[in-house]
Amino acid sequence: MWAGKGYGYGKGGYGYGYDMMWNPMMMQMMMGYGKGQGKSGLITFPNDKKVFIGGLPLTTAPDIELNKRLKEHMTQAGACLFAEVGRSAKGGAAFKTREEVQKAVEMLNGSEFEGSKLQVETWGRKPAGNGGAAGAAATSA
Repeated sequence: MWAGKGYGYGKGGYGYGYDMMWNPMMMQMMMGYGKGQGKSGLITFPNDKKVFIGGLPLTTAPDIELNKRLKEHMTQAGACLFAEVGRSAKGGAAFKTREEVQKAVEMLNGSEFEGSKLQVETWGRKPAGNGGAAGAAATSA
């Protein structure tokens, strides 16, 4: 007699089908996870190929057309792959290369878009004049 896994005599005695069914990967496949639920947006791009954009027009809901116009505006600096206007007048854009990111910061910081003056910085840097406690402490010292 076989006393191995998969023939009804192994762990739990339920056989091969039971072991396969409770495998986490098999459960995801059975439940349909991972189909069309992938990440999208700026999160999918590496941080060194993204820019932060402040000073954007305020929006109450996602506006695909505004995102397209922002992408077109950012393309002046190079191959802009994705641009997004978020809530709170902030957003971001992703570029193909790091050089294009630097060019976008130099070229488009202070540019006008939809009647607003843009603040373009490399991704991850704190925006100047953010009004935080560190900024207040630095100015009072």
